[in-house]
Amino acid sequence: MNPKRFISTVLLLLIAGCLPVFSQAPAATDQEKLLQQSIEALKENTEAVKKLTGMLESGAFAAPGMNASGAALPAATDFTKMSETDKQALIAGLKWETNTEYKGFGSREAKKGGTLTSVETSFPPTLRTVGKNANSTFNSLMIGLCYESLLDLDPISFNYAPNLAKRWAIADDKVTFFYELDERAKWSDGMPVVASDIVKSWELYTDAGIDDPFSIDYWNKYEKPVALTDRIVVVRSKQLNWRAFMSFSFMTVLPGHILEKIDGKKYLEEYQFKMMPGSGPYTYESSKVNEEILLTRRKDWWQADVEKNIGYYNFDKLHFVFIQDENLVKEKFKKGELDWMYVNVAREWHQEFIPAMMPPLANGWIQKRKVYTHRPIGVSGIAFNLRKPPFDDIRVRKAIGYLYNREKMMDKLFFNEYEYLDTFYPNSPYENPDNPKIRFNPEKAVELLEEAGWLQKNRDAEGWLVKDGKRFELSLNYVQKTSERIYTIFQEDLRDVGIKLNLKQVTWATDIKEVGERNFEMSSRAYGGILFPNPESSMHSKFADLNNNNNIWGFKSARVDEICDKYPLMFDPKERIDAVREIDKIASHEHLYAFGWFAAHTRLLYWNKFGMPDYILAKTSDQRSVASLWWYDEARAKSLNEAREKKTKLEVGTEIVRWWDEHYPPIAGEK
Repeated sequence: MNPKRFISTVLLLLIAGCLPVFSQAPAATDQEKLLQQSIEALKENTEAVKKLTGMLESGAFAAPGMNASGAALPAATDFTKMSETDKQALIAGLKWETNTEYKGFGSREAKKGGTLTSVETSFPPTLRTVGKNANSTFNSLMIGLCYESLLDLDPISFNYAPNLAKRWAIADDKVTFFYELDERAKWSDGMPVVASDIVKSWELYTDAGIDDPFSIDYWNKYEKPVALTDRIVVVRSKQLNWRAFMSFSFMTVLPGHILEKIDGKKYLEEYQFKMMPGSGPYTYESSKVNEEILLTRRKDWWQADVEKNIGYYNFDKLHFVFIQDENLVKEKFKKGELDWMYVNVAREWHQEFIPAMMPPLANGWIQKRKVYTHRPIGVSGIAFNLRKPPFDDIRVRKAIGYLYNREKMMDKLFFNEYEYLDTFYPNSPYENPDNPKIRFNPEKAVELLEEAGWLQKNRDAEGWLVKDGKRFELSLNYVQKTSERIYTIFQEDLRDVGIKLNLKQVTWATDIKEVGERNFEMSSRAYGGILFPNPESSMHSKFADLNNNNNIWGFKSARVDEICDKYPLMFDPKERIDAVREIDKIASHEHLYAFGWFAAHTRLLYWNKFGMPDYILAKTSDQRSVASLWWYDEARAKSLNEAREKKTKLEVGTEIVRWWDEHYPPIAGEK
């Protein structure tokens, strides 16, 4: 995924926090003013979604690029058997498209050089781009920095733009797509990017050996691509689908001259913790498992001088360090060992990272920003495994939802910065307004538990509910230490009704593994948001009994399957909205989640030595766009060093940034 584009990534939205009382605090009026600004921003964001919904329902915005651009082809055309003469005649008859209008949004003031040191809490389970355990937020970031897709997308107009392919064509049948590769494109090992790379990438994505059911199923919806020439590839979708061209255009392309030497199983083994050569702006240099990953900017990147990339990919080195201890992260950041940090905890933002408690912040040495973008927002919460008791009983699932005290968390932990999730498609036109609104209600929870046979009168000597001789006992893993305060509240509320909850902190890799193998009862999960939902990936029953895919609940619904099967033919955006809303309603009434919360902003702290665009973060992204948009500013770094030596102050910038709302109000399809 190119960081400039919006294609989906796993976006972790579980916000953790706690509320100790400090001996010092900022002036109440200043703090209240900032809090009020945040609340008003959330209200405005909600209004924008209402406006957006109306535009999308009216057909003001559809998915990009499904207009046929030439070539009427017989359905049985076999491109592998065409003569060279027929191939050339076919190519000459196509109505090719390109886009010279997209200029990019990188700053023209950006300079190359320096190293950006970033922190992540958990080392990824793998560095592979596809296959078992490869679907993570960090992997998506790495893919966008080191690899490329055939096409790019203008985040404002939503028009396609050249990337590896310099032009493209869609046949009249709307299922056959042609791409001509840019002759300048090269892999980081110096080999040219050729049409067979696309063929070999598809072969890997459909290889049973990668142990990735969804990927295999998804890419098998296309026939095997055919290299018509060294630079031109054709692919045919097996079904008419409004998103078929878009999906293939954004497929990550891998080097065929490497892939031809291995199969899917070998790929899983050999590239578990290393990366293949890529065609993107950065190349993999080295890594130490659970410690660090180092990427180096390619001085010979073939797209470096393309106008749309001016101002992007500025750092010579991207150094990612992995520290699970959140207190150690803060300590290292305050010492200047880390260049910036994402603040995930509302309490820290309001009571710890404030001028009164943090002199470098008061002096302007460290800057504080809350940035609003138009990124798609995903769903999060406590997911239930329907495959095993007790969550095979909808009454139990619903009861647990009533015991998830989001009201208390919002008020006591999160400074009321967030909004309730009641949908799988939050902050978007696809949300069904008729979904149940589950709020904390222990009396209702007890009533449902009684119906399910968990009687309050049947408690053991320690006060736990018992049914058929078995205690009502659950387990919940968590990764981040700051999550304890959230789950302790949950644990206490469950205890009050006789349910024992065991909490266990585990590594991210362990958590991913257990969920992938369906070895869990409840799990804190989050999915990334996407502009054009693909409910099949997480809702279709064909994935319910398979490991390592997004239907983690084991959810099955004949009606949802029926909608998913018809969804590809819904070229009318209003029809798609209605379809996804129906799925949302069905799934929400099945109570697959105890839903969580969401926010439309990203909170950052950074040492004042970087240049960045006025908008700070990309339009449809979050903190992950720091690596591609910011740059090391020698003059700022010099001023910072002098200020620290002389104990003088630097200018403190505006905390709340809503540049995208001010310059590009949300349009249909963005939220």
